[in-house]
Amino acid sequence: MGSSTQFGSSLIIRLLEKGFTVHAAIQNHGDEVELMSICDKKRLKVFCLDLFDYHSIIDALKGCSCLFYSFEPPKDHSTIYDEYMAEIEVRAAHNVLEACAQIDTIEKVIFTSSATAIIWGFDDKKSSSHVDLDEKHWSDINFCRKYKV
Repeated sequence: MGSSTQFGSSLIIRLLEKGFTVHAAIQNHGDEVELMSICDKKRLKVFCLDLFDYHSIIDALKGCSCLFYSFEPPKDHSTIYDEYMAEIEVRAAHNVLEACAQIDTIEKVIFTSSATAIIWGFDDKKSSSHVDLDEKHWSDINFCRKYKV
């Protein structure tokens, strides 16, 4: 999921180089042209999907053993990560996980990014602008509960 992002396309290339068959799910029609031009077409299957259309998610996941999930905000949304965007991200992740639960072959789900996991109540003293954010920077659960985010 999120195959047309820079991270997604790099991951696809690496998986194909290692001999895997890849189901690349993209959210925006037209992105598949660029994706198909850089990849092995024999082991790459591209699926256009809507993260709010459960059946399109199921179609992309059929036959897969692992899902790398990277949320891609809608192209028509501003670059500001607000409460509305957080709600969209949570609903999309919920739909994907529900679909994974219905596919017998899925063994593992890997969330490769989620701003909602790290942005809420983040202590600026833990980091500076030149430090990459990672699993050490989880959102403060008490902050999330207090403000219902």
